[in-house]
Amino acid sequence: MKKIYLIAVIIALAAGVATYFFANELKTSSIVTGVDDASVVVAIEDIEKDTILTEDMFQVIKLPVTAVSFGTVCNPKEIIGYMTTEKIYAGEQLMARKITTVGDGEFKNRLSYELSNGMYAYSIGVSNENAVSHFIKEYDYINIYKGDAIPSAEPILKNVQVIRISDYTANVQQEAGIEITSYSAVTLALTKQQIPILMGLDNSGAGGSGYYKIVLVSHVEGKGIADDLAKAPIPEDRSGEPATNYGMGEITTAPPVTKSN
Repeated sequence: MKKIYLIAVIIALAAGVATYFFANELKTSSIVTGVDDASVVVAIEDIEKDTILTEDMFQVIKLPVTAVSFGTVCNPKEIIGYMTTEKIYAGEQLMARKITTVGDGEFKNRLSYELSNGMYAYSIGVSNENAVSHFIKEYDYINIYKGDAIPSAEPILKNVQVIRISDYTANVQQEAGIEITSYSAVTLALTKQQIPILMGLDNSGAGGSGYYKIVLVSHVEGKGIADDLAKAPIPEDRSGEPATNYGMGEITTAPPVTKSN
């Protein structure tokens, strides 16, 4: 019996020694060497959604490149003033997909993200005739005229940008590939001073004092680059100069001649 106990103790000791060496080998083999480090931006504390990022909210740490998530922000100076679109937790790497610039048009379902500081979204009703037969599209520019009995020669609002056509449901369907071809409302980006000008006006089509007409503006005019185009230098007339081959070999304008035997 004592012999059996002795054998059991020896086996247990051998198993323990083997387990120790196995665990030590596993620990040693799990240490990765020769891997470069990368600088990443991580949150110091929880950052709530819709928060403007400031320098004191994050820090830069070094991590092995194998531990850096794809799309992580590496330069903190590039994100100061950006806004979070999702909650970011303390210690989390800042992902570019979770932040956006204020006034960015990327987030179609969050119009407030698209508005620049000092701009406001304001919707007005339109008819087929008043919407230039529905040729007005997103990001076009329009002039708005007051359509009373004696129309004004000057628009009451000029170069106003249309940021949405139709309603929310139609815009969601458009993202799925269903084009908006008919609508009864457009949403404009206005300043605080422009909003009262449109209040009280309607698009009943009756031609009353509150009626207005919309005119589609050339994109270059509405965007304010028409003056830049006008100032652009006119290319010189060089039609009389010999052609340049730019090092591509001899230039010939005559048809090739075929030699006859």
